[in-house]
Amino acid sequence: MKSALARAVTIFLTATAVTLTGVGVATAGGPGGSGSSSTTSAAAEVQTLRDQLASRADHGDVAGTQATLGDLDPLLADLAQGKRYTIQADARDTAATASQQNTEARDGVDRLAAQEKARQGLPPVTALLNALLQRLLISLSSLVNDLLGGLPVPIG
Repeated sequence: MKSALARAVTIFLTATAVTLTGVGVATAGGPGGSGSSSTTSAAAEVQTLRDQLASRADHGDVAGTQATLGDLDPLLADLAQGKRYTIQADARDTAATASQQNTEARDGVDRLAAQEKARQGLPPVTALLNALLQRLLISLSSLVNDLLGGLPVPIG
């Protein structure tokens, strides 16, 4: 159990370090981006929800994490289906993957919330939330990158 937790923390820290090294100014319309303001708006919304999700998980806020995962559902579905936003196929694929991971993460967080009172002797909620959400957070970062045409994504 400790090895799995250590691995999850390592993945989280690695993802954070990779994200922080890409700090820069992002604009739509770069190589591969559609350049539309709706694409930029979608990227900003995904980035905001991704940051909110990471923050709530870091603080062990199970209810807040559930709410953010719920907020992600319709946005990711819109992006994956390509109906509301005109985005490239790669970005739609990334959104579909993130949508599937969001569903899996919601199921895990819902189970965690249901078992929260009977968790004596188990790892802290923050560690479990981070472990549950790592793949989704990485996919959301990749989706923002795809939406902005491969340009660096600002953090903050």
